[in-house]
Amino acid sequence: MKRLLPFILVVAMVLSMAGIAYAAPSADDVLEFEDFTSGGGRLIVLWDRILRDDEAIGASGGVETYLEDYESVLGGPAEKIGISGWLASDYGEITSLGYMIDGGAPVLDPAYMVTTDDAVKAAAQAQMCDYVTRYYIQFDVASVTGDHIIDFVVQFEDGTVVKLTTNTGLPVSYEYSADGSKVPATPEPTTEPDPSTFDNAPGPIFRFDEEEKYVAGGIFGGMTNMIDSITFDDEKKCYIITMTDAGDPWAVIMFNSAALEDEDLLVDADKYKIMQIGIRYDAETQFTRGNFYFQTDVNAGFDEPKDVTFDAKATKDLQYVNVNLGANKKWTGYMADCRLDPMGSVKGTCEYEVYYFAFFTNVAAANEFGEKWLAEGDSAISAATEKPTKEPTAKPTEAPATEAPAVTPAPTDVPATDAASATDAPAATDKPGDNSGGNDAKGPNTGLIIGIAAGACALAAVVAGVIVGVSKKKK
Repeated sequence: MKRLLPFILVVAMVLSMAGIAYAAPSADDVLEFEDFTSGGGRLIVLWDRILRDDEAIGASGGVETYLEDYESVLGGPAEKIGISGWLASDYGEITSLGYMIDGGAPVLDPAYMVTTDDAVKAAAQAQMCDYVTRYYIQFDVASVTGDHIIDFVVQFEDGTVVKLTTNTGLPVSYEYSADGSKVPATPEPTTEPDPSTFDNAPGPIFRFDEEEKYVAGGIFGGMTNMIDSITFDDEKKCYIITMTDAGDPWAVIMFNSAALEDEDLLVDADKYKIMQIGIRYDAETQFTRGNFYFQTDVNAGFDEPKDVTFDAKATKDLQYVNVNLGANKKWTGYMADCRLDPMGSVKGTCEYEVYYFAFFTNVAAANEFGEKWLAEGDSAISAATEKPTKEPTAKPTEAPATEAPAVTPAPTDVPATDAASATDAPAATDKPGDNSGGNDAKGPNTGLIIGIAAGACALAAVVAGVIVGVSKKKK
C-alpha cells in the first residue's frame, strides 16, 4: 500500500492539472478580437450567412446588408438560430467553436467545425495561416423568450477563446428577438422603373482588341493571386488568364486607369447596373461560379460587402455572363479599379479568355447585346461603340455682287462708312473641352492613389484592397 500511495498521488495530481487546463472557460476568459490580434495573433474570419431553422438569411443581398437593413436584429420565433462561415489563424490548432448569450459563459462544441474545402485551405495557406476550418453553428432557442445578444467565438488548443469579428470590422453577432417584436419594419422594396423609360444603349465597353489600348501593360496590369500569367492573344483579340491548381485565383482590373485615358470609359454606377463579360474557358473540370469585387469613388476597398457572384455556363463555347451589380446597394458613384475572380478554384490548368466588359442599364439590353456579339462577333461591338460624326459646318455663301448706285450731289457731306469685308474662311467649329485638369474638368482626376489593405474576402480569402480616386462628372 505504501508503494502505491506515491503513484496514486501522482495520478491524482495529473488528473487535477488536466482538469484545470481544460476547465470550461467563463465569460471573463473570452478575449475581444482586437485584444487577440493586437497581441500578435492572426485571425481571419468570414461569415457566409445567418441561420434560422437551417434557412440562409441574408445570403443573396449579403449578411452585412441584412444587418444594416434590420439594425442587427434577427426575428423569431425559431427553433434554432446561428451562423456559418470559415476562419483561419496562425495561432494554433482550432479545437472548437461556439456562441455566447448576453455575454454569458461561452458554449463550445467541436461539432460546430465542418468539412473544409480545398479552396478555403488554399486561401488560408496563401495568407500564411496553417489552421483553418469552416463552421456551422446552430443551436436550440425553442424555449427562449425576450430579446438577447448572440456572439460567436472560437477556441484554440491552448484554451484561448476569442470573440469573432469579420474582416470588415463588424462583429459576428446580432440581437435575437424571440417574438419578432424588435425587428424593424421591412424596408420598402425599390420601385422598378418602367421598362419603356430605359436607356437601352450600351454604356462604356472595354473591348480587348489591342494589347495597349487602354493603359500601358494592359487593363490587367494590376495585382494577381494564384494566376500563372495573363497574356494578350493578338489573333483571338482577348486576354487569356492561365491558372494551374489555384485555390483562389483573382486579378485586379485597372478600370480607373483606363478611364483616365478616355472619359467615355468612366462608368456611372447609378446609371449602369448590369456588367456583361464576354468569355470562353475550359468548363468541363472547373467551377462555374465567379466573383466580382468592385469599388467606387464613394465605396473604396475590396471586401465582402462589395462582392457580387455570377454563374457561367459549363461550355467551351464563347458565352457572355451578366453580373447584376445593381443588386448591391454599395454600387453607387463612379467605378474604380475592381477585382475579377474567374472561378472559386481551379484543378489542373485552365485558360480563361476575356473578350470585353460592357455596361448596361438593364438586363434586357445586356442580353440583346450579348446575343448579337455571339452571332456577329466584333461587328456588334463596333456598331455599339460607333459615335455619330458631327455635321460639317456649312461654308458661308458669298452674297451676289450688286452694282453700286450712282453718286448724286448732296447738299451736305455724307459720313463715310466701312464696308464689311468678305472672308473665305469657314465659321469656327466647336472645340473639344480641355479635360487636362481644373475643377470644371469632366471625368476622373489624374491622380491614382493605390493603398494596400489586408482583409478576408469571399470564399477565396484575404485580398489587397486597391483604393483609387475618381472625381464625379460635373452635373
